[in-house]
Amino acid sequence: MPKIKTQLDPFTDLTWGDLEEWAGKRIVTRGKNYQRQGRVCDLAVTEDGSLIAWVDGTKRYATKVVMGEGGLPDSACSCPYERDCKHAVAVVIEYLKRIEDDQPILKASHGDSRLELVEFEDWDDEPVDEKTAVSEDVQKEINLFLKGKTKAQLIALINEIARQHAGVAQALVDRRQLASGDTRALVTRLRREIREVGDEPGWQNYWNGDGYTPDYSGIRRKLETLLEAGHADEVLTLGRELVSSGIRQVEESHDEGETQMAVADCMPVIVEALDQSSLDSAAKLNWALDAKLEDPYEVCEAFAEYLRRRHPQSAWDALADRLLLRLKAMQPSTGADDFSHSFKRDRISDWAIHALDQAGRKDEIVPLCEAELKKTGNYERLVNILVSARQYEQAEHWISEGIRDTKDKRPGTASALRNTLRKIRTRQKNWPAVAAIRVEEFVRRPSRQAFTDCKEFASTVKVWPEVRESLLQYLEKGEPPWKQKGWPLPDSGLDVPEPERKDRFPMVSELIEMAMLEKDPERVLFWYDRLPKKRYGWYGTDDDAIATAVQTHAPDRAVAIWKGKAERLIAQVKPKAYQETATYLRKAAKIMAKEKKQPEWNRYLQSLRAHHARKIRLMEVLDTLADSPIIKKKR
Repeated sequence: MPKIKTQLDPFTDLTWGDLEEWAGKRIVTRGKNYQRQGRVCDLAVTEDGSLIAWVDGTKRYATKVVMGEGGLPDSACSCPYERDCKHAVAVVIEYLKRIEDDQPILKASHGDSRLELVEFEDWDDEPVDEKTAVSEDVQKEINLFLKGKTKAQLIALINEIARQHAGVAQALVDRRQLASGDTRALVTRLRREIREVGDEPGWQNYWNGDGYTPDYSGIRRKLETLLEAGHADEVLTLGRELVSSGIRQVEESHDEGETQMAVADCMPVIVEALDQSSLDSAAKLNWALDAKLEDPYEVCEAFAEYLRRRHPQSAWDALADRLLLRLKAMQPSTGADDFSHSFKRDRISDWAIHALDQAGRKDEIVPLCEAELKKTGNYERLVNILVSARQYEQAEHWISEGIRDTKDKRPGTASALRNTLRKIRTRQKNWPAVAAIRVEEFVRRPSRQAFTDCKEFASTVKVWPEVRESLLQYLEKGEPPWKQKGWPLPDSGLDVPEPERKDRFPMVSELIEMAMLEKDPERVLFWYDRLPKKRYGWYGTDDDAIATAVQTHAPDRAVAIWKGKAERLIAQVKPKAYQETATYLRKAAKIMAKEKKQPEWNRYLQSLRAHHARKIRLMEVLDTLADSPIIKKKR
């Protein structure tokens, strides 16, 4: 339910809980710090009761805060985050502190420049696409204006605009030269621009909101102009330089993909030029594949899409032959760069397989995969191709070979091969075998999900009670389920997990997890009380999850667990830990209130205050638990 603010000034009813609900704990903490550091300047109140201020951050930001209909603040800021940021929190806290201390607060003038920087109505505007920056209405107005002009007037108007805008002048010169068939000047300028734009790596400092992303929009527009004039071959020549330059720039950049996206936005133009070029079909496929193989950063995904289109079978045939020759010519790995060599070889052979498939030479695919397996160890690819062809017997042979070869040095590959055998058994509807494989997966990595998977398939063959008991006995005593008396499932046909060290058992944390999964609070507490204790709490468990699991069955134990977790966090003497403390104290408070033990809880909070009175930040956190207004009411 939305809160109803009854006072003339709705901000004065705000609690710390309200601020956290509005902006989140981390933002509120940062906003508090900003307010303490005196970063809020020129605070004023507008006629409608909104707050407006400058806040000093990385730069000086204009920040406006209003009260929303739901009883929580809403804000606009000229910072990169724009809404509900630490600057807005700092403004609210500064305002409330000034109210509490009876300090005067200015009224904002009608012409306050900060209001223009943070207009709310601008937020909902749709982003303008670069290609359609002129709206239809504006375009209609332009058309009406131009239709009323004579030829001489139009020439004069264009010349005037060209004098004012160098880009327009250059675009007109480019079009004249292209119309006459002269591409040299534009190509030379484009080549220089590709070098200049690609010379500086992109970077971003997300904390400060600073950074640089290269702007390739001008290059793309010029490439499109060149292509529209019918010069696809020239675009393709420039495209080769752009691919190499762009990949190098992405490699040197320090951002989260902004530079990669900027370069990649040009690639559809190069693909279109490739399609229109004078190259034959086979040469086009070669060009696209060379670009894709050069690219480890997904800059050239447009070329991968081109390679997945329909092309003449003869072109695929030629590409397959070229790639097979390239594989044959590759030097063997030196050992030091074994992974890199295998990765490159697998990329080439993947495209060779695709080319063979498109060329109708499917009978060559499995022999190629078998030959490449000896060089790169790519069992997964061979097995997946065999499974797709429903050659299950051969697939199972290579699964067994692969697991033996990789289980020690590449356990991830071995795991993937086991999963493939499980999928084969699932296709065959061999549910006892599927259940047996799931049990072995549980023994390798006990987890809630693995336990649930075992239940699903063991229930299908009506042996879940026996399997469940064996799994829990394994966690408690370490005896593998398949060695226990009366084990109801068949041999999986796979390598069984190696026996664990006996000193690992009982696996108390895992037993607690299974008890929580089965909603058995008594068993949760039984194993929780047997956990080995570490310096900062119980070993390998989520105390919060345990307290939540037992809160109805044993509320006193749940409260004790939350209190213990909170006290251990307080002992860290860190503001961040204090914030987390509040989460668990709130949960404990709800249980105490439900159990009608509010006086006892209040005494506990008072004891925390008395014992930690000098920890000012902790006192502020404890203040938030009461959910009373941030500022003290005047009597």
